[in-house]
Amino acid sequence: MNIKQFRHDLARGLGSVILYLKQSPTLSDKYVEAIYEACIKNTAYDPQCDVSRENYLWEVMQLSHASDSLQERILGTLERDIEEDDWDFLQVFRLAKLFALNGNPTALATMKKAFRYREDWNDFLGGEEVIEAGGEQGLIFIAEQIGKEVMSSDYIADKFLLDFAYEHLGKDNVNKLLGSRKDANIQAFLRSATRESKEDLSSKPLYDMSYDELKVSLENLKRPLYSYLKWGMKASEEDLLRAARDLLKERSLKKLEVYLTIFGKRAFPLDPQKIMELVQSRHPRIRSAAIRALHNMKDERIHRLAIQLMGQQSTEIEALDLFIHNFIESDLQLLERVVFKRRNKDSFHTVGYSILEIFEKNPTPSCQKILITLYQRGLCSICRKRCVAIMIANHILPTSIRDEIKYDCNPELRNILE
Repeated sequence: MNIKQFRHDLARGLGSVILYLKQSPTLSDKYVEAIYEACIKNTAYDPQCDVSRENYLWEVMQLSHASDSLQERILGTLERDIEEDDWDFLQVFRLAKLFALNGNPTALATMKKAFRYREDWNDFLGGEEVIEAGGEQGLIFIAEQIGKEVMSSDYIADKFLLDFAYEHLGKDNVNKLLGSRKDANIQAFLRSATRESKEDLSSKPLYDMSYDELKVSLENLKRPLYSYLKWGMKASEEDLLRAARDLLKERSLKKLEVYLTIFGKRAFPLDPQKIMELVQSRHPRIRSAAIRALHNMKDERIHRLAIQLMGQQSTEIEALDLFIHNFIESDLQLLERVVFKRRNKDSFHTVGYSILEIFEKNPTPSCQKILITLYQRGLCSICRKRCVAIMIANHILPTSIRDEIKYDCNPELRNILE
């Protein structure tokens, strides 16, 4: 595997990297450097949703036969207090935890030194990792540090961290350990983390409103659009029909966007002609909302509209969702044209997400070429798992992919064939 391919596959967390390392007992410096860069830079498309990759990276490090020097360099990024992206910082912290648990004599001390409040998140990062690596003493340390912030500012400790300690060290043990401490910072942490949360009861959740109440809320439009989508998901068939009728009569663009959003997850129950006309709106938000409202419906007119929109650069990606319930085999070349085009990572992920929706709803072995491209190029291991699942369902999983998914960064993908 050449270095360019190695970097590409490693950034995606593909099992091909581990297969290659198993067959390569010695590596040149450029491969070791690529591993180092992957460890200090979180390359997942969306780290908040995707799986954490420290176990995969640790396995890669062991196979590199350069683990000791890599550990020293990686820990050094914490010591230098480099202000990188917080997801990069957290990945390094998670790796440091593995270093400590596997006998690195300096990892825990380095983690403690680097543990601090992160302004961008309004939170401390690495608390769970310090507890895992340091046990009871790790918990005492983070309680002291977070308690200092509570005492000196309006910071409120997250109960999640205390719950994590309960799970990892035992609730009775944690309460006894912290409760017996006279340290003011530790007691401040405990009070903050165990405070009673007070729900705001003054505002009724929009998704619990009747349709008449929802119409009143449209007069000030202070609610986020997502709340109207959620209302549509929970609405009765009767209320949904009333909303559909009012959509057809609405003239206000702001209210019209709300009505269209209501049908983002539910099929519009009336003739879609009016919404199809709104797809041609010169207002991008209305156009996008109209496309989303149509994608839950099966209709030959919608299929023709989708093909038309695919011919326009401004709508070719949004139009993909219209094929979810309207795909036919002859559409395959259109989809290939969109997938194989050179794109940035955000655009490619959006395309891939819609393509997966299409082939999950419309099984066909003809999708193999597209799915292999999504598998190889995508940075999201969650989408990669969906991709492999579709290939398995259609009996088109290549042997090469079958072999390497056993070593993927996504544990669920590793076990998908069991």
